[in-house]
Amino acid sequence: MKQVKILNVKINIISKQEVLGKIQNLLTLAQENKKQCQLITTNPEFILKAQKDEEFKNIINNAWLSVADGYGVRLASKYCLLASKIKNQKLKIKVFKNFLTGFKIAWWGMTRNDKKLDVVKEVITGTDLILEICKIINYESKIKNNAKKIFLLGGFGEVPRLTAKKLKQQFPKVNFDYSIFESKDIIDKINKTKPDILFVALNHPRAQKWIAKNLSRMPSVKLAIGVGGAFDYISGKVKRAPHKMRYSFEWLFRLIRQPKRIKRIWNAVVKFPWLVFKNSLMEKGFKNVN
Repeated sequence: MKQVKILNVKINIISKQEVLGKIQNLLTLAQENKKQCQLITTNPEFILKAQKDEEFKNIINNAWLSVADGYGVRLASKYCLLASKIKNQKLKIKVFKNFLTGFKIAWWGMTRNDKKLDVVKEVITGTDLILEICKIINYESKIKNNAKKIFLLGGFGEVPRLTAKKLKQQFPKVNFDYSIFESKDIIDKINKTKPDILFVALNHPRAQKWIAKNLSRMPSVKLAIGVGGAFDYISGKVKRAPHKMRYSFEWLFRLIRQPKRIKRIWNAVVKFPWLVFKNSLMEKGFKNVN
């Protein structure tokens, strides 16, 4: 499978449908191979955090799949590819050419020119994955009469319960259980329900580190995904951006509705591109791995 590395962090070049196909295959063969997998939805904040947290970087790079969750990852992947072709130039000339390349990529991003952004072609969010996976399990359960189980871990207050309720209404053939993360003996509780899939709604890198540390202690779980604030959206506690803004300018919608996110938005929209640009001058920003 093709992948790119942005600032030495792995991003698999894969479409949402291909991801879902792999998940479906994983669940189908689960009893035979007993494979346990961690999928990570990697966004610009993850990549920034990984620059100072080697453990987190290794978890992403060793994950079963690391998919692009964020428009900034799409833009950075295309920028780094083009910038890596600017070689054997004096520093001043390279700075100028890389800056123009960055400006061009930014324009493609603003105009949503998907044809030009052809390295990582699709943004895959945790919220979307939850819904799509539930759809697959719900459909297969109707045919095979063998419902898979999903455990929702994390969220605050009534959010996990409301999330399970909303999902059950939409996908009645799927078995859901849930718990806030602070519950005692959470591993035992998960193992009692024997879920096939585990969604962990915690901030990064807490969710990813917890999964990497504890996945082997939950043998029924074949796929575990850290989904950040996805439960807030699904439960209805937080309104998601209109469809036209998703996968590109969703960050702006979030900033308007939640000004307290300003630091996170700054990191994703300003700090991340700057670091990618700076590293591209040293030809350390991009690696293409087949």
